[in-house]
Amino acid sequence: MQIKTRKQDPKSPYFQPDIETMPVEKLKKLQFDLLKKQVTNVYNSNPYFKKVYDAAGFNPKDLKSLDDVVKIPFMEKSTVREGYPTKIVTGDMGQMREMHSTSGTTGKPVLIFATENDIDLWADRNARELWMVGVRPGHIFLNSFGYGLPTGGFGFHYGAQRMGACPIPLSGGQSDRMVDILVDLPVHSFCATPSFALYVGQKAHEKGFDLAKDSTCKVSLHGAEPWPWATRVKIEELFGVTAYDEFGMTEFLGPGMTCECEARTEEMPQKMHAWADHLLAECINPDTGKPVGDGQDGEMVWTYLVNTGTPLIRYRSRDLASLTWEVCPCGRTHPRMAAIKGRSDDAVSISGLIVFPSQVEEALTPFPEMGANFRIIVETDQRGMDLFTLKVELKDKAYLSDENLVKGLAQKMKEAVKAVTDVNPKVVELIGPDELPRATKGEGKTASARVDDRRKK
Repeated sequence: MQIKTRKQDPKSPYFQPDIETMPVEKLKKLQFDLLKKQVTNVYNSNPYFKKVYDAAGFNPKDLKSLDDVVKIPFMEKSTVREGYPTKIVTGDMGQMREMHSTSGTTGKPVLIFATENDIDLWADRNARELWMVGVRPGHIFLNSFGYGLPTGGFGFHYGAQRMGACPIPLSGGQSDRMVDILVDLPVHSFCATPSFALYVGQKAHEKGFDLAKDSTCKVSLHGAEPWPWATRVKIEELFGVTAYDEFGMTEFLGPGMTCECEARTEEMPQKMHAWADHLLAECINPDTGKPVGDGQDGEMVWTYLVNTGTPLIRYRSRDLASLTWEVCPCGRTHPRMAAIKGRSDDAVSISGLIVFPSQVEEALTPFPEMGANFRIIVETDQRGMDLFTLKVELKDKAYLSDENLVKGLAQKMKEAVKAVTDVNPKVVELIGPDELPRATKGEGKTASARVDDRRKK
């Protein structure tokens, strides 16, 4: 897909000034017009959407104002998976120019098809974000997000091309190569998961480099996993950069949904701008589904307003954050979202990969020696890298007296969990029956009972 460069004034703080600083009321009016058009289109042209809406008693004619968005039924992961593989694709398949996908580790993956116009708009969103943090035409941008079915690397790649920068598609996992590129080339900025950035910084020290001095890098962007402010400070010290948080979901083509601006501070609750001319962001009470107040914590719900290939509408992310329309000191009027605090379902993010306790249970259940309970303990090591220990109860305490059995069983369980979750436990610790605390209030198989997240929030 060839992305055409959109020339802008490099002295401007905004990539698309008229859009980024549009008055709030005008922006909300635009959102309603786009929402009405989008919902009407999917209802009239997509049998699957029509079936879902008819079953919920909803008709696009019910939309009289933006507040009426609450009348539209939510899309859950289960709703989307029922539409696998292409029932939620809207339009002619011959017009699709790219497809991405969620991992599908807990069921059928969500397939996201994009038209040429969808990709064009995606490039604009990412260009805005790169411009917002200081990337300019002619800069070299090192992209160590993954290139593949998940959308990690592609968004920023297209965005860099759109605004005239030069992306290097390093992709993920190549720490030694990343150190060499940062030292050998005049790289201005890079993106990576926070944990991988810390790992690369450590690798550089092992190779005798101080990237804060030996690299020209000024800016970094990080996402895909929670990271406290202390980790940001450590990354900034390691690389000599200003580090920014960004957020995206594969279901919405990944990077380009929200990103921090240069005005963000540690004290600012909501730091990331969500592009309201492309996406409608809501924050709801995860238990009732009702909207929460401006700035209050809740679950994020997202709607594609402009993408027509796979237009997800009122999609429940299960991500917990907060949202405000308070205008940012940077002058951008688009709403701001806080960093993701957790999830309203049973998922935990470990080094950017989503792990469900149900996945771990699936891996452990085939072992006849397993008892009734297990616990995932998530921590960070001295480098700031995520790691997790798995404590597993055995049926019979007598097993623990056989050292060879325990050692072999722990290794087999470790391999089984890695195969299912793609995350390797640092340690599998086998313990006697009933040694783990029992949950109350019926939480026996929820993340709150089976996940002990000891990372600093």
